[in-house]
Amino acid sequence: MLKRYKKGLVFLFLEAKSYNIEPTPLWGNKTTMFTEEQIKKLVSANDSLQVQIEDLNLVLAEREKELDNLRAELANATSLRSDLEGRLSEIESMEDTIGQKQLQIKGAEERALDLKQELNEASKLQFKIDDLAQQYAYLQTQYEDIKYQLAEVNQRNSQLQQAASKLAELESRLENMTLERDDLKERVKAMESQKYLREFNG
Repeated sequence: MLKRYKKGLVFLFLEAKSYNIEPTPLWGNKTTMFTEEQIKKLVSANDSLQVQIEDLNLVLAEREKELDNLRAELANATSLRSDLEGRLSEIESMEDTIGQKQLQIKGAEERALDLKQELNEASKLQFKIDDLAQQYAYLQTQYEDIKYQLAEVNQRNSQLQQAASKLAELESRLENMTLERDDLKERVKAMESQKYLREFNG
């Protein structure tokens, strides 16, 4: 593997303190170089970082797929939520109507007690009461179903926010790993030149 490092002729000065590797001084301390063992350590570190970056790329791709799925679900959930809100508005309007009708019925019942001639009208109103009561029960059931669906929509929104936060964290880690890998590549390239120079001058 180290034979391919003998292809350059460039003077470079490197610092490898982060890996506890100190270059060996040459030519009256004016030029430094790395030993073969130090080069192996840096190459090994670079290979390890490359594997980590590939793993992170796989994880990031998977998270992107998950995020795309969640975005699609959010779009559907948003549409459903809009529809549910429209139904809730209709239910509220119906409840107001029912309340108004109930007040009218109550007034009619009071009048029926005083005026027997209005008994027939009261009977008709009672029929309306029963009909409205059935409608109210049906709308109440729909209202409970809509509340449950709305709770599910809110839960999906929370999951999407968590996924987006995790994706941002992975992207940051990948960027840091990439910078570190590029730095190692530059170091290895410089060391290849140093080794070739040593053998060329030797």
